[in-house]
Amino acid sequence: MHKLNRKRIFWGSLLLTALVAVLILRLAWVQLLLKDRKVAGTEYPLSKMAEIQRERETVLDSGRGRLYDRNGLPLAGETVWTAAFFPQEEAAAEAAVSAADKEKLQRLATVLDVTYEQLQARRSGLKQPLLWPSGRGKNPQELTPAEADEVERLGIDGVRVLPFARRYGGEATGRQWLGYLSEASAGEIKESPTGLRVPLTGTDGLEKTLEPLLQGVGHTEAYAQVDARGNRLSGSPIRVRAPGNPYYPLSLYTTIDKSLQEGIEKLAAKAGVKEGAVVVLDAANGDIEAMVSLPFYDPGHISPKGGEWNNRALQAAVPGSIFKLVTAAAALEAGITSPEEKFYCSGHYGKYGLSCPAGKAHGSLTMAEGFAVSCNTVFASLAERLSGAQLQSAALALGLGRDISWQAENTLGLPLLRPLAGEQPGTIFTTLLPDDGGARVQTAIGQRDVRITPLQAANLLVTLLHGGEVRAPRILQRVAFANGQTLQDLPGHLAPASQGRISPATARTLLSLMRKVVTEGTGKSLLGTKWPLAGKSGTAQTLVKGVPRNNQWFIGYGPVDHPKYAVSALVENVAPGSPHAAVKLFGQVFELLSESSGA
Repeated sequence: MHKLNRKRIFWGSLLLTALVAVLILRLAWVQLLLKDRKVAGTEYPLSKMAEIQRERETVLDSGRGRLYDRNGLPLAGETVWTAAFFPQEEAAAEAAVSAADKEKLQRLATVLDVTYEQLQARRSGLKQPLLWPSGRGKNPQELTPAEADEVERLGIDGVRVLPFARRYGGEATGRQWLGYLSEASAGEIKESPTGLRVPLTGTDGLEKTLEPLLQGVGHTEAYAQVDARGNRLSGSPIRVRAPGNPYYPLSLYTTIDKSLQEGIEKLAAKAGVKEGAVVVLDAANGDIEAMVSLPFYDPGHISPKGGEWNNRALQAAVPGSIFKLVTAAAALEAGITSPEEKFYCSGHYGKYGLSCPAGKAHGSLTMAEGFAVSCNTVFASLAERLSGAQLQSAALALGLGRDISWQAENTLGLPLLRPLAGEQPGTIFTTLLPDDGGARVQTAIGQRDVRITPLQAANLLVTLLHGGEVRAPRILQRVAFANGQTLQDLPGHLAPASQGRISPATARTLLSLMRKVVTEGTGKSLLGTKWPLAGKSGTAQTLVKGVPRNNQWFIGYGPVDHPKYAVSALVENVAPGSPHAAVKLFGQVFELLSESSGA
């Protein structure tokens, strides 16, 4: 037994010795005979490759899908040119800067808007690639095409001009419908079909609702090979590596008109609007051409406490007198009034503590005139003839008090595709009290429990322009592959109520009443606009932290003779008695629309 063990040890030792000898001979052969032979797929001999520790890279494009406006202009994912700095070759890093190189670097510093000393401080000893920062936000500095050409022509060691996919522009805007990105959780990364190699995921807005379509298949990076000291290998080029998939990332085309969106954002900011929203819909189909929310937000710097990312265009607010459109619709449909019916307003209704603003007595007036001057007495009288169910039914038939935005089932591999998932349905009655006259009266003038969104308010106008047919506002119209081939078109559709619709005759009457608001009533300041307009004003009483405040509304359409747009403007949280900023903003928006239409 002991002899057997000794034999096993002997033969095992002999085998191990033979293996070590083979390894030594192999290493000697590699070192002496193959050291100058180039390694396949590289430009370096084996001896040089031994010095390479790793690649140093920087991400140029996360591979995330891009969002565009209706004209193909980028909304999220714009490609810009930027200056990329890589570690210098060891000899260049240690050599003194020649006069010719200094002149080039000084010119580069001028292009980047820094001093020569600042440039050299960032560049010297660089061990990781650097996309030159812009000085504002997280984005690299954007170069104009002329600047990009000049930097590339300078031929400075380790400096290249490269395309960078900038997700957002770095400025605050009113495009909360875009949403923003945040770090993906471990679970999201694990469950992602594409692996989320750049672990950012949509957290709100379209970035969240369209996340399955926006995920890419890998990122694009620029890289260089470095030695053990972090210097770029001599003769090592700076390369770009991309997934090379002709179909991804996807391109998603919205119905938004970027130039119009930007124009309205400027108007709202110049008007000093702090809180509110503006929505512009295409009168022909209900598509969303602009949706501005205030206060503005920067998707690159989201404040967890500020709430700037909330899309006020989708949040329900007290509507005030614009809701009189619903009351008028309910009364006309029930056949209990006509535009010519006479009423008398003493300034005070005599019940429920209701009066016209400042107790103003309108005297004898028709229902049409009462609508034009927004007389509370007229609409309180109508409300007492109606039931709560009739008011509720008319509101639902006009697309209020319910979800109306575009959606589709089993589309693009998703069980439900609903881009505007954050839309609030609003309310008409929290509890339906058909026999409570006070509840009906307060509801009829847009107070009490009534809440509607600016999107619903604008879409109500589109509904009237289509004879009572409710369309679903659409913000996403087409999805295409990276090569431009259409993956799927997403046509518009209707959003009918189970209660039915109002009649075309009632819709026509309401449209004519809205024109009277501008020619004779609360919207007379709009008579000087380029296009003839029609609309309805509203001032709603609210409480903000126990302090009386007002919501100011104006909604309308134009031009009256051939409507192109439906617009809602909401200015929130203003002091009672303040000038009606919503009417003025509405007029400015239509002036912009008329200019952009070339009419």
